[in-house]
Amino acid sequence: MSTKSANVVIEVVAGTDAATIERAVELGNTAKKTLGLFPREAYFEYAAKHCLLGAMRDGELVGYALFRLPRNEVTLVHLCVDKPFREKGVAQLLVDEVSRRHRARLGVRAKCRDSYADIQRVWRGLGFKHLGRARGRGEDKAPMTVWWLDHEHANLFTPVDEPTELAVAIDVNILMDLHTRKDHPQAERSQVLLAPDVADRIEMVVPHGLERDLDRHSAESRSRLADVAARYRRPSGPPKRAEELHEVLLDAVRTAEPDRALTPQDKGDLWHLAETAGAGIQVFLTWDERLRSQVAPLLPRLVAFPELMALRVIDPHHLVVHLDELAHSVAYQPRTLAGSSFSTELANAQSEAVLLTFLDRRGGETKQELKSRLNALARAPRSHSIVRASDGTTVGCYASIVDDHVLKAPLLRVPDHPDADTMARYLLWTLRLEARSHGAHVVRIEDPYLSPAIERAASHESYQRVNDTWHSWVVEAAGTGAQVSSAVSAAQAQVGLGPAALLPPRLAPESAAQYERTWWPAKITDSDLPHFAVAIQPRWSAELLGEPQTLTHRPTTLALGREHVYYRGNHPSVLKAPGRVLWYLTQDATTGGGRFIGTSLLDAIDIGAPMELHEQFAHYGVFALADIDGAAGQRGSAQALRVSYTELFPRHIRWSEYLELIQSMDGPKRIQGPVRMPTATFAAIYDMANTTKR
Repeated sequence: MSTKSANVVIEVVAGTDAATIERAVELGNTAKKTLGLFPREAYFEYAAKHCLLGAMRDGELVGYALFRLPRNEVTLVHLCVDKPFREKGVAQLLVDEVSRRHRARLGVRAKCRDSYADIQRVWRGLGFKHLGRARGRGEDKAPMTVWWLDHEHANLFTPVDEPTELAVAIDVNILMDLHTRKDHPQAERSQVLLAPDVADRIEMVVPHGLERDLDRHSAESRSRLADVAARYRRPSGPPKRAEELHEVLLDAVRTAEPDRALTPQDKGDLWHLAETAGAGIQVFLTWDERLRSQVAPLLPRLVAFPELMALRVIDPHHLVVHLDELAHSVAYQPRTLAGSSFSTELANAQSEAVLLTFLDRRGGETKQELKSRLNALARAPRSHSIVRASDGTTVGCYASIVDDHVLKAPLLRVPDHPDADTMARYLLWTLRLEARSHGAHVVRIEDPYLSPAIERAASHESYQRVNDTWHSWVVEAAGTGAQVSSAVSAAQAQVGLGPAALLPPRLAPESAAQYERTWWPAKITDSDLPHFAVAIQPRWSAELLGEPQTLTHRPTTLALGREHVYYRGNHPSVLKAPGRVLWYLTQDATTGGGRFIGTSLLDAIDIGAPMELHEQFAHYGVFALADIDGAAGQRGSAQALRVSYTELFPRHIRWSEYLELIQSMDGPKRIQGPVRMPTATFAAIYDMANTTKR
């Protein structure tokens, strides 16, 4: 069946109609400034799935609609009309036919940059309504609007997992295509990763195996590539596991090709795969033909190593073709929460029964109310997750919607459970982390049925109750009190509130610490809050802070807890509380060179006998009584450093980078015992550590 109007016929383009598909490719390429590059193979794949509609006039394609069918909605990828036929109703015919063919779905979603001329008039004219605000994931992070054409299924309950973000690792050649050799003719092959529909559904990451690849480049090239790599998240897993996976890959390749002598580049490529798999990333993008055709087929056979079995090694074009399949398979796999025994999983269409167990009968909520709330969530772009304990018990759920610079949480539930308070605080912290990663400045809790555990946790986590609604400010500012106040005022204006207090210079440490908790991750650089660098060995840091990662679960109070305790001998030191700690992970044979890995607020320093400290703080630290005794030594007393608001850096700052930094700034030359760190130097380290793509 097709739609006809004014000599234009709308029909499905058959997967075998190569001539029409090639014409669609040609037409799409003429509009690549707005649509982005899209691989030719993807057009054929969409046509094979009956997801390419053509507007035909006298047998020639004059426009097309390319769309996806994620779960229970339609997502427009391209809506393209040849210039001579614009403003003649062709786009409306295409949208109407897409909607008619998929009327049983919730509706049609589209996302478009705000900078395109007259774009609001266009989408509203096509029958769409404004659904929410967003930021593009391209380099310019352009403001965008999400548009929605509703099919008015008022009672339908089918949670939609759109958009789903898939983490994909990229190799050095793709990194170069995107950044250091953009003008090279060959580089265009990788530009498909920046197309709006692709960039908004993936997160490109650079695992630590990259450093081995850089050794093959000149010093200048290494420096440039290291700089651009720093813009990306650098996921890592336990180093020992990466070494083990690398050995497995070496054995598999040598067995498959006994007559081939592996070159240093071959071994480096296998390191990159091992680091990717060890970090929990399941898609590795490369144009390397050998990796894709010779090594990739070996991975499914490695049944004893699930990380390698799950790894897909493909090129960017095939990523675009199979993105829905890859994203959905990864999204629905449970993910461990902060190395604990708890895991989180994306809710799906089969989750209704589980989600209804969070019904708040004590608060007077009806089942229909909760169903209506979940139904509303099905129409919005959001993260919608269920948290489970190791035995499968559900211990929490939450949803989040990013609307411009506000992250809204219309669902936030924690049932009665021994770890309910800890879980509640962790989920509230998770919302702040999600807001930060999406560039949102405010978290607003919109669930009207909050449990007592959530209410208590919100107060502990420095959320503020305004007009019976809990808010948290996520202020990405490191500067003077006046600069931070200005940023907070801008955030509060997002939800209709007046300006924040104007902070004076030389703010007292106690006041500065409290403002930084309330406005996290803000850092007030002209306050009297002192800064210190504290060295920590990997064996203590792994369990206390979760870095480096280990294969074993961390205790709940450490993994999900918001306060921690680190012990040291009661030796005279520069430490004062409140203050800020910069964690320096010491050099180790298995974890590599020394590096700065994160920061915490130093809330208090307790001094006492080992037994006394252990009785008070055993649940918050990793030292056994014997370890505290060892730290106390002949003095017979030790210090317990109580820290909170621990923030691990997305990018670690190596000791060599720090030494280069302090050539032009003040800073300690050695970090053994605690040392004072100048505020300006801390700010520079913090900025370097957070200069990464989010």
